[in-house]
Amino acid sequence: MLKLPDTAGTNPVARILPMLAIENIGNATQELADRATQFVRGREYVAQVLSKAGESAYNVKVDGEGGKSTLLKMDFGSAAKAGQTVILRYIQDSPVPTFLLTPAQEKSVGSTADISSTAHLIGSYLKVAEESGAPTRYEATAVITQTPANAQVVAHDLKQAVLNSGLFYESHLSKLAQGGDPVVLSIIRQEPQNQVNLPLATLVSQQLTILENQQLSWRGDVWPGQKMDWDVYLRQRNDVTDDDKRQAFGQHQVENDARPISSEMTLHLPRLGKVVVRLDLADSHLRVKILAEQVQALSELKSKSQHLAEAIIGNGQQLDALMVVRHD
Repeated sequence: MLKLPDTAGTNPVARILPMLAIENIGNATQELADRATQFVRGREYVAQVLSKAGESAYNVKVDGEGGKSTLLKMDFGSAAKAGQTVILRYIQDSPVPTFLLTPAQEKSVGSTADISSTAHLIGSYLKVAEESGAPTRYEATAVITQTPANAQVVAHDLKQAVLNSGLFYESHLSKLAQGGDPVVLSIIRQEPQNQVNLPLATLVSQQLTILENQQLSWRGDVWPGQKMDWDVYLRQRNDVTDDDKRQAFGQHQVENDARPISSEMTLHLPRLGKVVVRLDLADSHLRVKILAEQVQALSELKSKSQHLAEAIIGNGQQLDALMVVRHD
């Protein structure tokens, strides 16, 4: 996957630069994984192209944290040459540790930069999705569960719906290649990529949106006749202040580098009206906030909040806060 420039219209796709296997150094997959942990996704790094290492591959020295440099092997094609300094943005760990050559650097090596066939294909999918007005939020076509009264079944069915959505198809392929888990193989067979009449352009666009924003946005019938909007996202470290941690997780100390996973579910219920549930999970500590628009719904939810807290704790989760408030 790759990240596109944040500008309007159709833009050229920047070249993808995967790390290549390191010959004669133990297990190549483990070697790449070990080196990938030295980089932070989304961060840019200065790199020096040292020498050719094959037909289109080069040995590259990437300046990392604390003045440390890492020697990598990358496929630049004709987009760079030995002795050149480039700026690389680290964009993903799996299925292959991957950098993105910044558009500015592509321009510096000429207007005939080599764009891979994969990048061209993805660019064409994005163009089709844009022209067809494809939604960036994933739209589920099947009802998630038929048993809304059983919370455990709802949770299981919702998990399966996400796994089978096709949004994480490449990640599942990577897991299958690494371990051959028959459960993963069963999931892969059920995903849209292995079905007929796949809206591939829409799905690719939604996958890239998730990668770029680090947020899953889902909409569908969670049970018959009941729509739900659901967002799950990883908060950035610089968005989490010390005050956030104290307010969200009370007296418990959350590690400085912890990045809360936030989830927000919005439902318009027949009797309670609009209800929004927000959850923040960091370092195994959970905070829940329930917002209701109607006064009657607010009163009823508050009266049941203690039962909800006991159920959460009884399920083995460490609950630091549970609030029920009026939706503004």
